[in-house]
Amino acid sequence: MHQAQQTSRASLLAAALTAAVALAQPAIAAETPAVELAPIDVADLYIKTIINQDEASVAKLNAYLRPTRLAGHQSAEYASYTDLKAADAKFPTETGKLIADLFPAAMRAAVTPAAELLAANVIAAKNGAVCKATKADPVTVENGMQTAAVSFECQVVKVPVAWATASQQLAKSGCKVEQCKAGLQKIAATYTSAPKQTWRAVFAVSREKNTEAWRNDFARETFDEIWDYL
Repeated sequence: MHQAQQTSRASLLAAALTAAVALAQPAIAAETPAVELAPIDVADLYIKTIINQDEASVAKLNAYLRPTRLAGHQSAEYASYTDLKAADAKFPTETGKLIADLFPAAMRAAVTPAAELLAANVIAAKNGAVCKATKADPVTVENGMQTAAVSFECQVVKVPVAWATASQQLAKSGCKVEQCKAGLQKIAATYTSAPKQTWRAVFAVSREKNTEAWRNDFARETFDEIWDYL
């Protein structure tokens, strides 16, 4: 299911993910080299940080990447748990407004609570996806860069129609206020009662030499695909 081209889906990503990975100010001093982790373990930390926003995983990934980031004159922290949770807290209100704005102006105030409920259920479904790295292919070396491709899979809700499309269809249906509210509530309910589907993908981590941490500076590009399943 690929709904990323929908206008409201693009707006959702812009509103919800802007603060998802916040960087701290650059540090000056170098630190002890990172504790060695296998590529599959590093991929798992990225998954639990970006998709699940697991506090312990955020802290462990930050600690693991920090020496390599400092050596490369980057900010010390890869992700901010506080900012991740702040973005989540804003999601129902901001995305609820995007949904409500699909409806005629006269009924927007009335449908907003149901729209916010829908948005809250969507973000909860994303954060609640059960994911794991399953295997890492043998490390390859090209132009001095070591790369490991790690396969992973997530169990994600399988709704009948993704929230963006379903909301747009409802808004265009000519429903009355109470019907529109009930329709949004029904869409929201699918995110708590739908069966699961499996999303499989491959996440690559790389490093230039054995003393560096395995990393992927564009991790979001892989993990943002989860929105295509919501």
